[in-house]
Amino acid sequence: MALAAALLYRLPGPWLRLGGADGRPLATLRVEGGFWLGYIHSINLSPVDEYFTVDADGLLTLRELRFDQFGTGMPSGDDDGFAVENGRFVTRPGRRFRVVQAAVSPVPGHRLSTGYGTWLLTRWAPVGGLLSFSAATLAAHDKMNQTVGSP
Repeated sequence: MALAAALLYRLPGPWLRLGGADGRPLATLRVEGGFWLGYIHSINLSPVDEYFTVDADGLLTLRELRFDQFGTGMPSGDDDGFAVENGRFVTRPGRRFRVVQAAVSPVPGHRLSTGYGTWLLTRWAPVGGLLSFSAATLAAHDKMNQTVGSP
């Protein structure tokens, strides 16, 4: 296991840091090709998928938002490159963030997906708990204290 972790550190980024409500780092994940946050909309109970990239300048960019139904809090109209693809509504907002925060939904299925797997957010926080997502660098303290690669 230690050898596998050491080998993962030799892989180039980008890396995503997951933090808890208290600011404590919970995991550092390699997210080559970006990552998806998926959830079931709490009002219309349909799937929503948000695709982010971790950019070289240390910011997260919301590249794509996919959803099945219009509803409270969902985009509507031509803003953000609105389209219909494979039966789903799609926007491409290009919004940039230093930190993205998410409260773990009481509706089952709130998840994080990377090219390395998919995990329920309840792995890191209880329902109603707050998680933060930000770009990460792999400093020496990360190597000693964080989960790297697949959680």
